[in-house]
Amino acid sequence: KGRSRGRLLCTLNELGEDELGRFKVKLADMGQKGGYNPIPWGRLGRAKPAEMAAELINHYGVRGGLETAGEVLRAIRRGELAGGLEAEGEPGSGEANSMRCCINSLPSGVSSTGEHFVDRHRAELIQRVSMVDGVLDMLCGTVLDNEQYQSIRAERSNPEKMRKLYELMPSWNRVCKDRLYQALKAKHTFLIEELEGK
Repeated sequence: KGRSRGRLLCTLNELGEDELGRFKVKLADMGQKGGYNPIPWGRLGRAKPAEMAAELINHYGVRGGLETAGEVLRAIRRGELAGGLEAEGEPGSGEANSMRCCINSLPSGVSSTGEHFVDRHRAELIQRVSMVDGVLDMLCGTVLDNEQYQSIRAERSNPEKMRKLYELMPSWNRVCKDRLYQALKAKHTFLIEELEGK
C-alpha cells in the first residue's frame, strides 16, 4: 500500500497546478465506479498531492485507486502518466514502469548506462549520509507523504532511516529519484561529488 501510494504521489507531482485542478474536478465528477460513490469535493478542493494520493487509495482501495487515477489522467490528456500506475500491480513491472514514466532528457543523477546515482551508490549512501532528517524534510510532501516521513524519522539511526527510505524506492519513478539525488546533493555536497568521481 505504501509503495503504491508513493508511486501515485510521484505521478500527481508531475501535474502542473492547472492540471491538478482539472484532475480534482474530473475525479469529483466521476460518478459511481465499481460500487463506490465519487470522493466528495470537500475532501479534494484544497488537497495537496500527498493528501490526494491517500484519499484515492483509502476510498477505492489500492488497485481501484490506481485505476481511477489512470482514468482521470487520460481524461485530462496526461495519459502518458497513466501507464506506470496501472501496471503497478503486475509482477516484475517495476523497472518497466520507471522507464515508461517520465522519460525526460538524462538528468545529472543518471549515468550513461541508465542506472540512477541513488541506485548505483546505495550501500555507501546508507552508511555515510548523516543528515537524513534534512533530506527527508526536502522530500516530504513531494516524494514522501506525511505517514512515510514519520515512519522513517522514527528509526533510531541514520543507516536505519536510509534503509527504510530505500525500501520505498522500488515504487518510485525517475523524477522521485532525481528529487532524492538533489536533496542529497544539497545536504552532502562533498560526499556526492566524491561518489560521482568514482
